[in-house]
Amino acid sequence: MRKATVVGEPAQPRKRKKRRWWKRLLAYLMLLLLIILLGGMTFAGVLYYQVAQMMPSVSVIENYQPREASFIYSADGVLLARIAEEYREPATLKEIPKHLINATIAKEDRRFWQHSGVDWRGTARALWVNLTEGDIRQGGSTLTQQLARNVFLTQQRTVSRKMQEIILAQEMERRLTKERILELYLNQVYYGNGAYGVKAAARVYFNKPLERLTLAECALLAALPQRPSGHDPFSNPDEAIFQRNLTLNLMAQEGYITPDQRDAAKAEPLRLAHTRPRTRFLAPYFVMDVLRELETLYGRELLLQGNLKVYTTLHMEMQRAAEAALQRGVQAFSSQGVTQGAVVLIDLRTGQIRALVGGVNFRRSQYNNITQGRRQPGSAFKPIVYATAFELGKLTPNSTLSDTPMSLPSGVRGKYWRPQNADGKFRGSVSVTRALASSINIPAVRAAQLVGADKVVEFSRTRFGIASPLDPVLPIALGASAVRPLELAKAYSVFALGGSRIEPYMLRRVVDRNGVALLEQQGQITPNVLSKQSAEWMDAILRQAVVSGTGKAAARIPNARGKTGTTSDYRDAWFVGYTDEYLAVVWVASEYYNPQTQRWEYRPMRRVFGGTVCARIWADLMEQVNAIEKRLQARGGRPSAPVVEAPPVPEPEPPVLDDTDDADVPPAIAPPPESPTQGNPEPPATSGVSAAPTSAPAAPRDTEATPTLADGAPRNAPPPTPPRSAPPPTPEFVTVAICADTGLLATDYCPEVVMKRFEKGKEPKRRCTKHGIGRR
Repeated sequence: MRKATVVGEPAQPRKRKKRRWWKRLLAYLMLLLLIILLGGMTFAGVLYYQVAQMMPSVSVIENYQPREASFIYSADGVLLARIAEEYREPATLKEIPKHLINATIAKEDRRFWQHSGVDWRGTARALWVNLTEGDIRQGGSTLTQQLARNVFLTQQRTVSRKMQEIILAQEMERRLTKERILELYLNQVYYGNGAYGVKAAARVYFNKPLERLTLAECALLAALPQRPSGHDPFSNPDEAIFQRNLTLNLMAQEGYITPDQRDAAKAEPLRLAHTRPRTRFLAPYFVMDVLRELETLYGRELLLQGNLKVYTTLHMEMQRAAEAALQRGVQAFSSQGVTQGAVVLIDLRTGQIRALVGGVNFRRSQYNNITQGRRQPGSAFKPIVYATAFELGKLTPNSTLSDTPMSLPSGVRGKYWRPQNADGKFRGSVSVTRALASSINIPAVRAAQLVGADKVVEFSRTRFGIASPLDPVLPIALGASAVRPLELAKAYSVFALGGSRIEPYMLRRVVDRNGVALLEQQGQITPNVLSKQSAEWMDAILRQAVVSGTGKAAARIPNARGKTGTTSDYRDAWFVGYTDEYLAVVWVASEYYNPQTQRWEYRPMRRVFGGTVCARIWADLMEQVNAIEKRLQARGGRPSAPVVEAPPVPEPEPPVLDDTDDADVPPAIAPPPESPTQGNPEPPATSGVSAAPTSAPAAPRDTEATPTLADGAPRNAPPPTPPRSAPPPTPEFVTVAICADTGLLATDYCPEVVMKRFEKGKEPKRRCTKHGIGRR
C-alpha cells in the first residue's frame, strides 16, 4: 500500500519559511527599537549634560537673595525715595499669614509638600486636561519649577528650557528646605500692578500689612499670579471675585479651611485700596539728580536691585523751606507773569547741597533748571568781570570808570552796539563800588574792555569753575552767555570763602547690602583760585549791594551779601546771595507751553526785577534757614557737621499726593525722555538791534541792561560731574517687555505683559505670534 501522506509532504518547508520571515522582521524591529532607545538615551544624556552646564552654581542657588530696592535718605534721616525696577517688599515666612500660604499651595501646587520638585502626576493630569480641552487650561509646573523659572531662567517655551527647569527644580529641592522655597516663591512671584511678592501685593491691593489680611483677601491674592492682568481686581472685580471663590473652594477641598469658613469668606465684599499706589519721591528734582549720579557710578543694575543705602546732603527741613519760599514768591508775583522758578541752597562750610528745587511743579516738568538749565545771568555775572580786573591789577574798589555813551562795532557792517543803562541816564565818572552795587551797565562794559573779554572767559573757567560755553565778546560783561545756576553758586563761593572755591555735592555715603561702604565723600575745596585781597574787595561790594544797592530787599538778613540780575524784557530774574554759613541762588521766569511748537518757551514778565522778586524769595528762605540752624545748634548739632549715618527709617504708607513737593515718578532711573513738554525754550528775539553781531552782540535797554541771546543749553544736558569712585564690576543686564503667556518679546496684542531682566545677549529675540488681531 502507498502512504497517503506523500501527497502533503511539500507543504512543510513553506510553513517553516513563513515563520522564519516573521522572526527576521521581529528581530529587525527589536534591533531598530534598541538603536532608537540607545540613541534617545545618548541624546538625552548629551542634552542633560549641555543643560547642566548652563545651570547656576550650587552656591548661587543656596545663597540666592531676592532683588531688593535701594533707599535714598536725607542728611536728617528722612526717607526720600525707594528705588526699584519692581515694587518689592521682602517678608519672612513667619510674617506671611497661614491662610495665604495654604491658599497659594491649594491654587498652584496642592502636592507641594509631597513631591521632590516635579509633580509627575500633576504634569500628566495637566497634559490630559489640555489635550481634551484643545487649549492650555492647566499648567503642570510646581511652585519650585515656577521659582526656578522666575529666578534663574527665561520664560521661553523650549524643550531645553523645560529640561533646565525640571533639573533646577530638583536641585533646589535637594539644596533648600520646603519652607525656604516657599518663602522665596512668595517674595518673588508677580501679583500685578507692579507688585512683586505678597507684602507688596497686600499694600497695593488692600493698603494693609500682611498680618491684617482676611481669609478672603488671602484667597484673592493667591489667585493673581496665574494671570495678574486678567484677574486684576481694580479693572476686573467680577473675575477677581470668581477666582477668589474658586481658590476658597480648593482650600476647603484640601482641608485647609472648613465649609463654614469658606462660605463666610465668599460673602465678604471686595474692599480694595482707594487708589492704585504711586511711586513717591520727596525732593524729586534732587532725587533725580542723585539717581543720575548713582547710575553713572554703579550702573542701573546695582542701583535698582542692589539694596543700596544712599545717604545724601539734603536737609529735609531746609528743603521744605526752599519749596515753600519759592511757591510763595511765584504765587505773589503771578499777576506779573512769574510761572517758573528754581532755588539751590549750599552750606559754605562743607559744600553740601542742603536744598534743591529745580522747578515749581515736578509733575508738569521734570527738567531741572538748577543743574540742567542754562539761562542768561544778566547783571549777576558782573562780579566775575570786576574780580578779574581786581586780580589783574587793573582796578580797585575805589577806581573810577566812565559812565558815558559808548559805540562799539557790532560785527555787522554799518551796525554798532551802544550799551545802555537801565534808567537811560549817564553819571559821568563813578567808582567801581557804586557801579557794581547799583548795577550800572556801561562801567561793567568798560571794565571788560579794560581786561579783555577773552580774559574774562579764561578766569570764568579756570578760577570760578564755569563750564558752560562763553562767548569772548564784550556783552559777556552784562551776562550775555548763558550759565547754569549751580555754576553761579560755585563762582560766588569764591567771594564768600576768601578766594577758595567749593565744589557742591549731593552724595555723602553709599552702602551696599552687606554694609560695605562703596562711597564716602566730603566737600572738596579748590584753594586760592583768587587772591584774598580781591575776594575781600568783592565781598565788601556785594555787602554794599544789599545794604544800599539793587539787593536791598535782602537787607533784613544779617550780614547778607549778594547781587541781582535781570535780563532783557524781564525774561529772567536772579539773586545770588550768601551769609557766613549759606549760599543760595534764586531764579524766576515766565514759562509757558507753546502748542504750535509743542515746546516749553519763555516770554517776558511784567516789570519783574531780581531785586524785587528773587531777593525777597532769598530773604524769605534765609530767615527760615537761620531759624532751623539755631534750633539745631540749641540741640547740640548742626547740619554742616559730619552727620552720623541715620538708621533706616520705616517706609511710609503710600500717601495721596496733594502738592508739588511730593511727586509721582516712574520707577525707572534714567533722565526723563525728550518730550514736547520738555523742549529747549526758543531764544527771545533781540529788541532794538537789526542784526546779531559776531563780535559784540547788542544789549538792549532793560532793568539791568543785559542782552537777549539764546541760552544754548540742550534740555538733555548732562548733570554735574560725579565724584570719583571706581564702581564694582557688575554684569550688564537689559530689561525688556515679555509676553507672560509665551515668554517671547511682547507685542501690542499680548494680554499679559511683564518686565523681565536678562543678562545682555540672553534676552528673547523673537516676538510673540500667539496673540494678534482676531486671536485675543
